[in-house]
Amino acid sequence: MLAEPNTAPTVSQSAAAPAAVPRRLGSLTGLRFFAAVAVVLCHVGGSFSFVDHAVVADGYGYVGVTFFFLLSGFVLTWSCTGQAAPRFWWLRFSRVWPAACLTMVFAFTVIADKENIPGPVGHVAELALVQSWSPEQKVYFGGNGVEWSLSAEFFFYALFPFVAAGLARLRGRGLATTAVVTLVVLGVTPVIATSCGISASLYYWLFFVFPPYRFGEFLLGMLLARAVLLGARAPWPAWTAGVGALGTAAVMYALTRHTIDTGVYTQRPYVALLFIPFFLLLFWGCVSTEMAGRRTWLATKPMLRLGEWSFALYLVHKPTFIFTNKWGWWHNHGGYSAVLSFAAFLALAVCVAACLCLFVERPVERTLRRLPVGKPRAAA
Repeated sequence: MLAEPNTAPTVSQSAAAPAAVPRRLGSLTGLRFFAAVAVVLCHVGGSFSFVDHAVVADGYGYVGVTFFFLLSGFVLTWSCTGQAAPRFWWLRFSRVWPAACLTMVFAFTVIADKENIPGPVGHVAELALVQSWSPEQKVYFGGNGVEWSLSAEFFFYALFPFVAAGLARLRGRGLATTAVVTLVVLGVTPVIATSCGISASLYYWLFFVFPPYRFGEFLLGMLLARAVLLGARAPWPAWTAGVGALGTAAVMYALTRHTIDTGVYTQRPYVALLFIPFFLLLFWGCVSTEMAGRRTWLATKPMLRLGEWSFALYLVHKPTFIFTNKWGWWHNHGGYSAVLSFAAFLALAVCVAACLCLFVERPVERTLRRLPVGKPRAAA
């Protein structure tokens, strides 16, 4: 039996990690939990605090999605194996869709009276994970609203095999030029749109939800991974990661202070651009540390578990809050009681996420991955 020639596009092996580098980057897995908590605070944090600074800072927590888009591009580039593109797409579908489907069905049924239900077309769009292509907020935030970002991710996955093959031909200068051009496009297009006088709702959709615009963040993660695989190491990894973490905190403080003083929130695309350099420094420092053979606290077993559950936490936190709040479980008392109340909610959401991951996400993914979808067929 001979295998048929594989005529489908492939995820280029030349972009894959050499055998000498770690395949699993534990510190990045641990970091995912903090990005998920930022999104949780964005959506429900205001229900637990009266403190202006906390409410405003929580409101900027949506930047956790930028973190996930960057990380997704980085990790997929780091681990790509030369598999056929159809197989790659099937494996990503197997990883993401089962848990997303369960939570969206929950939103469409059990908590439908508290969620934005988009109608039949919106239902189909969300089930197909294409809702982000609609400029109607009732569609792209319909059902379990956080799943708009999965719609963007599926667009990134569709492009990934082709973009990875292109990046495999680039070296230092080409990667740097591509990164600069990407950042310029991300920064300039909102300015051009504003000068054209587009509406606020269209602006919001184009520069927060629309997948082609958000692809720039995913691409920057890919570029960093490619650079590290070619040998770019942070000279002082711990310091590099520290600068990334402190810079992230400083940007959050500056944005919060600005909003408190002026009453104006900084526009979303520019918030992302302020955070992106520090997120990338954080990735670079953590990965360089692991490649030097040193383990960080982010790669300890508790942090790895929390990081592994972060996708499920992202999916379940809002439905969990809406469902339990029907019984008046969460009250905004302010002060320390608010902190304790949020901690209790977060612990509950993490437990729900762990159950979703262990009993739905992983077993269904294993079952789907065993199917030969996208594999080259053997020829007689």
